[in-house]
Amino acid sequence: MGNIKRISFLFIVLSLGFQAQAQRCGACIIKGDIVTSYEYSFDKRYEMNSVMKFPQAIYVAHYLDSCGISLDQRVTVKKQELEQNTWSPMLKMIDVEREFSYGELLALSLQQSDNNACDLLFKLCGGPRDVQNYLRSLGFKKIRLKWTEKQMHSKPQRSRGNWCTPSDMAELLNWFYCERQSSPVLMYIWDLMLNCETGNNRIKAALPSGAQLAHKTGTGFSKDKTLRGINDVGIVVMPNGDYYPIAIFIKHTQREEEVAEIARLLLSP
Repeated sequence: MGNIKRISFLFIVLSLGFQAQAQRCGACIIKGDIVTSYEYSFDKRYEMNSVMKFPQAIYVAHYLDSCGISLDQRVTVKKQELEQNTWSPMLKMIDVEREFSYGELLALSLQQSDNNACDLLFKLCGGPRDVQNYLRSLGFKKIRLKWTEKQMHSKPQRSRGNWCTPSDMAELLNWFYCERQSSPVLMYIWDLMLNCETGNNRIKAALPSGAQLAHKTGTGFSKDKTLRGINDVGIVVMPNGDYYPIAIFIKHTQREEEVAEIARLLLSP
């Protein structure tokens, strides 16, 4: 996982507001050879929610490259076979059936967080266990995928089975940035994440002027119609070319702007 020198700093929070946040937030950023972890909870595992579509995409790139499958190769999708009661912009694109390329499915999954597109990629390329096994082969042992979007939708409590630690997610982001030019599919994923259409009030709202962000958001199931998990992970590229992998996970929040507040702390000099 690179030549990163692991140096952790304990972040002491004096604000009562952030102390209240202490039991529900985990964040990590990598700056050069320094890994700064803001671990506010003894429970270091956080539900990924739709952030899991990022490690899935890393696996899909490996699968397509290994099998010699082009991003332009098309598959037929029948509307009646898709989940109807889920977040899925692709449903409006299909009358009865339609062909989609692998590239289009990745774009729908990563840029619009389409749950049906995500599950189609699981069906076509390999399920959660295949993704997890590949991640472990790369050395990432604290990112776990167990359930598909359909399986979580049927039993929301299953979302706890798809978890990661902020530090391992930041390390995976760092691996992705360093390896992205080794594969046209990885470069395509990079471009998709640079143009993610979700989470404008999260890390993106904390970016310094001129910085870019390649990222993937995640939003959990509402537990009482107001509180839910809100996540954002990505790579900040500064105007001078420096880059910072950053991963932020918040449990039980009402405001996605809290992600931006934490991102500003992490990105400050």
